[in-house]
Amino acid sequence: MKLGLRVAVFAAALSCSSAVHANDYLSIGSCPVTCTAYTWSAGIADVINRNVEGVEATAEETKGYVANIALMQNGELEASMATSLSAYEAWAGTGNYAGTEPGKILSWMSIAPVAMHIITVEGSGVSSVADLKGKRIGMGQPGGVSMLDADVLMAKVAGEDFEPFRVRLGDMVDMLSDGNIDAALWNGSFPLAPVIKLAATRDLKLIPVDDAFFADLQAAYPPYFRLSIPGNTYEGVAGDVPTYGLANGLVISADVPEERVYAMTKAVFENLDALAGVHPAFGKMSKETVLDGFGSPLHPGALRYYREIGVPGIEEFVTRTGG
Repeated sequence: MKLGLRVAVFAAALSCSSAVHANDYLSIGSCPVTCTAYTWSAGIADVINRNVEGVEATAEETKGYVANIALMQNGELEASMATSLSAYEAWAGTGNYAGTEPGKILSWMSIAPVAMHIITVEGSGVSSVADLKGKRIGMGQPGGVSMLDADVLMAKVAGEDFEPFRVRLGDMVDMLSDGNIDAALWNGSFPLAPVIKLAATRDLKLIPVDDAFFADLQAAYPPYFRLSIPGNTYEGVAGDVPTYGLANGLVISADVPEERVYAMTKAVFENLDALAGVHPAFGKMSKETVLDGFGSPLHPGALRYYREIGVPGIEEFVTRTGG
C-alpha cells in the first residue's frame, strides 16, 4: 500500500446513521534500521503517537536520505530525515533535483549538525583546501548525501582536476592510512568512528576552511552554515577546526495540514528530555538550533509554533527563505 498521507475511515451503519473515526497516517522516512536516523525517526514517531490525537506515525526503513527525497516527491512519505542541502534543492527544483516540481517539501526541524571533514595525514601534501586540486580524493559512496557535498566542494576547488574515489568512509580511511589516496571528504556528525581509528595509527590532519572560501560557497548554496569541529574531538588535533556543515533533520510535505504539523511540532519540543533518552542529539536540540542550516521555507504549522515559543531569528528566517 502507498505510504502517503492516508485517512482510514471506519464506518458502522446503525439504522440511518454512521459513526466515523479517522486517523492521519504519517510515515517518516529514515535509513536502514541500524543507522542513527532510524533511531531518531522512531523516537519522534513514538512521541507523536503518545501526544497527538488522531495521528498514527511510523518510522519507515529506507535506503537513506537521497531515497527519502524521491519518496516524498512521489507522495510515498509525508516526512523524512534529510540534509538541508538536499531539502533546499528539492524545494527549489535545482541542483540534483532540477526538473522536478518545486515547493513540495518544506523545512520542519533541525536535529543535529553535520560537519564537512577534510581528512588527511601528515606527509600527504595537503595543507589547505586549494591543495586538493590535482590530488587523489575520497568522495564517499554513490547514492550517499556526503558524496553530493564532496562533489560541490571539489567542483569549486578543482573543477575536474582531481582523481575521485567513490567509496565508503571506512574504506577511505583505510586508503588514507595505506597512502592510496591523499585526502578524504565526509560530511557527518562528529566524532566519526573511522576517523578516531585513523587518528590512533597515523598523524591525523583536518584541513580548515577559510572565511573567503566559505562565503563564496554559501552564496551558491545557502543551506551551508559556519561551524567548527572542536579541538580534541580527534586525537592529535588540539585546536578548533573551522569548517561548514548542514542541518541533519526533518522535512515535511507541504500537503500535511497546518494543524497537524503545529501539534506534532509542539509535542516534539515539549518532550525533548524524553527524546534525549532515545539519542543524545535531542539533548542538544533547542529553539536556538532548530533552524540551523535550513534554506527552504518552514511548513506553516511549524512556523506558527516557532513564533509562539520565540525562536531567535524567526522573522529574519522567514524573510530570507520567502516562507
